[in-house]
Amino acid sequence: MASKRVERVNGLLKREIANAFYQVQFTSPLDLARVTVSEVDCSPDLRNATVRISVLEDENTQPMEVIRTLLRHRKDLQKTVFSQVVLKYSPHLRFELDQGQEQADRIYRILDNLPPAQEDLQDGPEA
Repeated sequence: MASKRVERVNGLLKREIANAFYQVQFTSPLDLARVTVSEVDCSPDLRNATVRISVLEDENTQPMEVIRTLLRHRKDLQKTVFSQVVLKYSPHLRFELDQGQEQADRIYRILDNLPPAQEDLQDGPEA
């Protein structure tokens, strides 16, 4: 269980990383309206932070290309974030694709394809 301090730092970094997306000049076009910082998870020593990103896919936006772009600009993002956030150590940011929404969509598709339950309510309960 993370301490309250780490939880507060996670929330602060989540907000500041999302803001930094709009301040850093990306070399490749990136549709930031389709990118969401879903979670930040700092290590207890605050040296490393895993940033989970969810990307709303379309024909022009591929999730792995977004991750590669963020990794290419990681140093610029860190510089921007840690000019606003003052910590003893500036965590090394690592970007990952958040699979949570994709898995939820898969479960909903499976549930939608299930046949309706066959309940025999006309006979009533058997005694």
